[in-house]
Amino acid sequence: MSRAVRVAAALLLACLGLVLTTTVSASAADCTCKQAGLEKQIAAADFIFIGTVDRVEAQGNGFLYDLTASRTYQGTPERETQVLSAGGRDACGLGELGVGTGYLFFATGTETPYAADACGGTSVANPTKVDKLEKLLGAGTAVEPPPPPTAELTKVEEVAPAGFARAAAPGAAAVLIGLLGLLLVRRLARG
Repeated sequence: MSRAVRVAAALLLACLGLVLTTTVSASAADCTCKQAGLEKQIAAADFIFIGTVDRVEAQGNGFLYDLTASRTYQGTPERETQVLSAGGRDACGLGELGVGTGYLFFATGTETPYAADACGGTSVANPTKVDKLEKLLGAGTAVEPPPPPTAELTKVEEVAPAGFARAAAPGAAAVLIGLLGLLLVRRLARG
């Protein structure tokens, strides 16, 4: 390979690396928050719970997560709940979380979908972080599924059931027709 081709290839790679570095730096610079300590994250959160991501849906620049909450440390989320993480400039969103993965959510809001972001402390539910949280808030409580609906007896009619004679009449008629048919076939066979 000639020297000119090698120099051109090196320049092309250098330019590509510069473009990628600038792009990554710009998107990382969009998030301007600095994560506070665990105590401040707890104080800022309305709900702190462990939840497994069931479904992720893109919403504008952010994501909506359908979750199954399993343990709560602060607040009382429903077992099946939702969290919205905004995206875009200065939002510090959570990104596309992995379906089937358990996360420790530090969420705010009064109704679903709750809001959560990277600055608030939401992260993968690793044992180290959960242990630190449990030292401050206790073991938490399990989020139980709602009880199954109770069965109710509903009467279809207020009329008494049909008597035996009325219920047996169609069967008796079928037997009678069968016997008459046998007699007819027998008579035709003889004659």
